[in-house]
Amino acid sequence: MRCPYCFHEELKVTDSRETQELNGIKRRRECLSCQKRFTTYETIELTIQVEKRDGSFEEFQKEKLIKGLELACRHTRISHDQVLTLANQMA
Repeated sequence: MRCPYCFHEELKVTDSRETQELNGIKRRRECLSCQKRFTTYETIELTIQVEKRDGSFEEFQKEKLIKGLELACRHTRISHDQVLTLANQMA
């Protein structure tokens, strides 16, 4: 991270607090070069990674799940709404 004022890379965290509104952490930082203070907000970004057959990983896509479920259920009595309900429960 860099100082937004002088772009120096050395910073000191002076205060850290959990925030309920953002479901993350609020940090008060001070630049060691220009001594200016600023606040950063950190939140956790949860992404589900799917392992493909070739061993690579990609981010989970709900649309692909729905398409695969519809393809698997095309000759059954399972409706589109039931597929969507299942996909919503899984995602």
